[in-house]
Amino acid sequence: MAKSKLLTLSMCVAFLFSAAACSSLEISNVDYSQPVESVLTVENNEVHDKRYAIKFNISPVLDEEGISSVDEIRLIRSNRGYYFLTASGFNHVYVLEVTSGGLDEKNIIRIPGDALQQPAFNQRDGFIELVDLATGDTHNLDHNGRR
Repeated sequence: MAKSKLLTLSMCVAFLFSAAACSSLEISNVDYSQPVESVLTVENNEVHDKRYAIKFNISPVLDEEGISSVDEIRLIRSNRGYYFLTASGFNHVYVLEVTSGGLDEKNIIRIPGDALQQPAFNQRDGFIELVDLATGDTHNLDHNGRR
């Protein structure tokens, strides 16, 4: 009878451990934001932000803008995890989302007027602020577009 109780107890413990292993862990209310924009030098159409551990080729963005090269890009990550990318000479801000092994276009935000001259990003509560330091123009952006 002791063997029967020990077997039953062993089976219950095994069941509890297997049930616990099957449950998934979820962490809510994650803030992905980078407090400060990254100004990244472009080399062979690649940028590498060592501080935030991201590296990628910007050729598709340059093609979209109709530009062959830029010296540097501006990159910032919103609290919802979207990357916002632009550069001097661009007419757009590119909103990119992380996918398995890549960055996919979430949105392309057209900035009215002439091409950006001296863009800079700021992290704000709930949105990304784009300022063109040359003109003083300011735009409040989120992953859906201009606010």
